[in-house]
Amino acid sequence: MSQRTEFYDDRGVAVLPSYTRTGRQPGLSNRLAPLIQHLGPVIETAVDAQQIAAVLEAHGYNDRMVLERYGYPNVFELAEALYRAVPRKPAATKRKINPLSETLRELSHGLFYGMPGLFFPAVFAWAGSQEATLGLILSAVLGWSWSQGMIRLAYVLMGRGFAPEARVLLRSMLFMGLGLATLIAVLLQASPALAALLVLQMAYHMASSILLLYKQEMWLLLTALPGVISGAGFLLFPELLGAAPTVLVMMVAVLLSFTAALITLRTKANHSPWKILQKTDWLDAIPLMLYGFLSAVFVFLNPFWHWITGTSIAAGLAVVPLVLSMGGLEWQLRVFLHRMSLLLASTSDMRVFARNVNRIFLSVLASYAMLLLALSLLVRAFFNLNSMETQIFLIANFLLGLGFFVAFTLTTMNRTVRVLLGMLLALMVYAAVFALSLQGVLPLDGSLSYLIGCGFFTIYLLLAALPVLRELRNYQ
Repeated sequence: MSQRTEFYDDRGVAVLPSYTRTGRQPGLSNRLAPLIQHLGPVIETAVDAQQIAAVLEAHGYNDRMVLERYGYPNVFELAEALYRAVPRKPAATKRKINPLSETLRELSHGLFYGMPGLFFPAVFAWAGSQEATLGLILSAVLGWSWSQGMIRLAYVLMGRGFAPEARVLLRSMLFMGLGLATLIAVLLQASPALAALLVLQMAYHMASSILLLYKQEMWLLLTALPGVISGAGFLLFPELLGAAPTVLVMMVAVLLSFTAALITLRTKANHSPWKILQKTDWLDAIPLMLYGFLSAVFVFLNPFWHWITGTSIAAGLAVVPLVLSMGGLEWQLRVFLHRMSLLLASTSDMRVFARNVNRIFLSVLASYAMLLLALSLLVRAFFNLNSMETQIFLIANFLLGLGFFVAFTLTTMNRTVRVLLGMLLALMVYAAVFALSLQGVLPLDGSLSYLIGCGFFTIYLLLAALPVLRELRNYQ
């Protein structure tokens, strides 16, 4: 997005000289002037009003927001007004992205998501299995939900042309997140080890999200590398290195990642992001925060049960393939959206579109499933996960990965509420089956109950996604 140059009239409304001096659309509301400024190049090169509507929705605008701010009944009416107000210009040639480098970048995200797993053997030896497990669960639930919310709000600001303000917002929310983690540690009267684990894990979740958002994977790798090397060394030579020195190196690595995120966010903004964001923006971020929260709950149900019962958490290794596959999920989701854009460019026949959309989606879902299956088999062989319980958990997490792929697809199409409903129903199914198994009504155990819950989640979302995939506006 190009640098903004704003001028203000006597009522304090931002206007763009290039769109106001020419005398075009004299009756156009001044409220549209900032929007025309921020999206001017997109509006000028749009082939129709529907393309502008798609851009508005991608930037976080919905019917309620459009009605409150601009007085139009829905996004499409606003798009029509913008399309009529701004003359057309030929689109500039876009910089080509190397597909191979982009694919490798996306695949690397799975490694970054799984990197903290190398920290935990030393952390478990240092803090004890009970406190380490609780710290892992709390930091994931808090970190995933908080990171989803702050990244969503940053995208809204960037989409409206306020890139510096987005960095200021993220910087503020970094420290707010640390404060929230510290407050939870105080309320729980956590030990120093648990408090340090909770706060530092929270810091890594937020810092890694920011560095990946700004495509600073190399900085994340370099800053986390000392912790990764020390964690791997502890696995090989635990008595030689010792738990406490290893954990200390890991803490330094997390602080380096946090510092790299702060450096990435260095900027000066002309406006306060807190004044730019409206009430509706904050409300729209809540479903994604709930999505992050419920995702963490799903993934860490198994460790939570082992924490409650005080039993071995070894079966928790079954989640490793799922975490490592998240980069592949991003890759295949991009492939799906790219293939859909090619389909739309090649046909205007809705029957052809309807016949092909599900086929394309199922093919990329199958590609992701093959990647997840390969990772599951590798992890099973590497960690010797041959017990019946761990193999059931591997299958359950395989199904959960497929469900997450569908969930990611639906959230990109602004169907987060459907995903949340599926998650809640699946958790209710799991809880009901597990409760009946504990009472002896059903001949099942915790692993089979979890398998049923994950299977329900995936099947429900697939059924919910099929009609949504055929809606043309999701791709324009």
